[in-house]
Amino acid sequence: MKHIDLHTHRLTEDDDIQILNFFAQDIPKAEPEFLFSAGLHPWHIGQVNPEDCISAVERISEMKNMIAIGECGLDRSISTDFAIQEMIFREQIRIAKNQSKCLIIHCVRAYSDVINLKIKTKSEVPWILHGYHGNLETTRSLVKHGFYFSVGERLLKNVSSHSVFRTIPTERLFLETDDSEISIRQIYLSASQILKIEKEILINLIFSNFKSIFGNETGN
Repeated sequence: MKHIDLHTHRLTEDDDIQILNFFAQDIPKAEPEFLFSAGLHPWHIGQVNPEDCISAVERISEMKNMIAIGECGLDRSISTDFAIQEMIFREQIRIAKNQSKCLIIHCVRAYSDVINLKIKTKSEVPWILHGYHGNLETTRSLVKHGFYFSVGERLLKNVSSHSVFRTIPTERLFLETDDSEISIRQIYLSASQILKIEKEILINLIFSNFKSIFGNETGN
């Protein structure tokens, strides 16, 4: 069974399943041969033409190897008008719904807003919070509303957050490298130690989660 790196900004030569993230402004013209996601990040809204970027995301969302929309989402720590962020996010929720593809979500200090949008849009595709590092109360609320969680180095190396990590149901869990230099295999090892389960068992659990969401579309 292979390690799953749900969200990364750099591919490695390891024999793992890696989902490379493209920012909307960097979307290639031709379909890559590897699995990838693409979306308009809230940090970039003021730096690009949003309409062009959404059009690019919509175009590439029809490609088989594009298995998720994102990263996209909401961020209350930046100066970009929150209403504009929400409008752009809604557009990507629409694309995800139309293509029946999951969302990979960037969320900072806006978890209640993301929950409310999931309810309002009646979205039935999986919503995966990437780089997750919320608190215990937030985690329980997100679990209740059916979210998935992709966890990386930040949560795992913060000892005070280990109790939060253990709260995440294993059937909703993914692991990622994001832009970290640490390998996905090291992240799996750390996660297995925190959860106190064998690494091979964790690999199988997350592989099962991956197949339940992405099915046979990944070709793996």
